[in-house]
Amino acid sequence: MAAASKTGRSNKSERTRTRIINTYLDLMLQKKWDKITVKEICTNCSITRSTFYQYFSDIYDLLEALEADLLDELSQQYNSVIDSKFAAIPEQLFVERFDYRPPGLFMVWFRFVDKNRKAITALLDRKKGDTYFVKKLKQLMITTLNRSMDGDGLPKDELRSHFVELFMEMHLLAAQIWISGDSDITEYDIVNLLNTMRVGACYLNYKSLSDPDYEKKMKLED
Repeated sequence: MAAASKTGRSNKSERTRTRIINTYLDLMLQKKWDKITVKEICTNCSITRSTFYQYFSDIYDLLEALEADLLDELSQQYNSVIDSKFAAIPEQLFVERFDYRPPGLFMVWFRFVDKNRKAITALLDRKKGDTYFVKKLKQLMITTLNRSMDGDGLPKDELRSHFVELFMEMHLLAAQIWISGDSDITEYDIVNLLNTMRVGACYLNYKSLSDPDYEKKMKLED
């Protein structure tokens, strides 16, 4: 876990804060986050209760600080690779200009997960994690994916809202499978698979605008 540093903290103070957070995450892998006590953290972290209270008022404050650090870190990294001003490609220039390479924000997500493996594993656990954090994380990802789709020129219709929801869930599921170690798949393999979905959506949108027989060809047989 590599939480964002707060300006003004000494190196020793930051190390103590990080040790408390890491101890909390270790315990969270064993039991639900709200069942962990300050006493348990202090015992496992080899600190006094007074030291704990120098950093956090209680378990809820600790969890909130941890999650705020993570979401702020991911948001900053997303903003560093995605432009807020987009110019959609005209359909007649799509084949020539469309960039089919994976966008940087895909790798941002997996590098973030890799850097914060323990925190992501603990917080996203369906039984012991925090559903409120998952909700906030999903909203951040949905907002970012929508910005990316604006850049790809995809229409803001009802289908897009469903696609973004599914696409976001795929990011989460892929990351959990990857960090679990149950598969030999690499983050680059996953990024390319996710990008296949993105490219497919963009190509079909282009065909819907340029091929007069698109609806007819896409109609499923009864």
